[in-house]
Amino acid sequence: MINVDTVIADTQKLIGIESTNPGVLEADVAEWLEQRLTGMGLDVARHEVQPGRDNLSVVIPGADRAAPRLVLVSHMDTVPIGSGWTRDPLGGEITDGLLYGRGACDMKAGLALTLGLLDALISTGTVPPADVVCFYTVDEEAPGMLGAYQLVEDGLLRPDDQILAPEPSGMRLRISQMGLRWLTLTVTGKMAHAGRAHLGTNAAHIMAHIVVELESAFAALPFDDDILGRPRFTTGVITGGVSTNVVPALCTAELDLRIVPPLVPEDAVTMVERVATDVIRRYEDASFEVEALGARRPPVRASDDSKIVRSLRSSYLAVAGREPEVGGADGHEAYTDSAMIAALTGSESSTVLGPGATDQAHTADEFVPVSDLELGSKLLWEMVRTW
Repeated sequence: MINVDTVIADTQKLIGIESTNPGVLEADVAEWLEQRLTGMGLDVARHEVQPGRDNLSVVIPGADRAAPRLVLVSHMDTVPIGSGWTRDPLGGEITDGLLYGRGACDMKAGLALTLGLLDALISTGTVPPADVVCFYTVDEEAPGMLGAYQLVEDGLLRPDDQILAPEPSGMRLRISQMGLRWLTLTVTGKMAHAGRAHLGTNAAHIMAHIVVELESAFAALPFDDDILGRPRFTTGVITGGVSTNVVPALCTAELDLRIVPPLVPEDAVTMVERVATDVIRRYEDASFEVEALGARRPPVRASDDSKIVRSLRSSYLAVAGREPEVGGADGHEAYTDSAMIAALTGSESSTVLGPGATDQAHTADEFVPVSDLELGSKLLWEMVRTW
């Protein structure tokens, strides 16, 4: 069995090592992980993604080397710490059954579960039925998701791999994941003195019209997936202008477009271009440009018949007395390494289930329930035992 106390301790140690992205990045976590894994007697391979940024991998050989492998994918980076904390973001404090810190749920707790599994297999001398493979990636929290891309580029994955990312899902089975397209929209107008504003073309005002009309256009889309729900649109960043009394000639917005089948990322781009074109034509001396920000991320869904989904369901039933919830409030919003791998390879055996909820991820006073670590430990061991 997996030792939950060890999983908790590893989560706390990982929280104490800052790996913010953007920020200090993952090198210190990778160094600690390598020491932890070699301390178990495992051979750790490093796979360079960028100078100073390596993915790590370890393999515990199974009894049947030709059987589909259980592949666990965890990322080492977190979002920046940010403000508003009432607890030490690197402290790993436990209060009332909740473990706090940046990355507590996204996803140092899930990563620690994989360490607990490896430790239990080694310490008990258990030979798993098939290979158990763990990848630890960089850059999951960034637009490009370079770590997942490099896993595929390096040929480290097999077509029949059964992939689980123990990302925060509220311990629900995230069988589907929304597609995502990030875009940078730039509007160019004409600068003028605010006292003579009629001589200029206000790029900020034009942007405001585009954003409002995009919100309405997304709300009017007829698609409503049975698990993923409806498409979603967010303007995350708007910048522009040089002074209060100057008509701005330039305004830039970063857009987050979440899509569901049958939409693909190109449909989101087309919608932004269509709405922007319609608004721009109402103004003289105005233009716009749309640029992709980060990786193309289509909607993905694991097959109900895949080995990983069947194993998750049966193992969850065995340890919790019920099958896992599918989707739900925490079940599909984030785009993970698991989804990126599925998008790049076409895999229908790549999914998510892990401790913590996306409601807590990326927030001040981020936390993971210790009870999720207890359930996750039992679940992973049962999966390997019955694989």
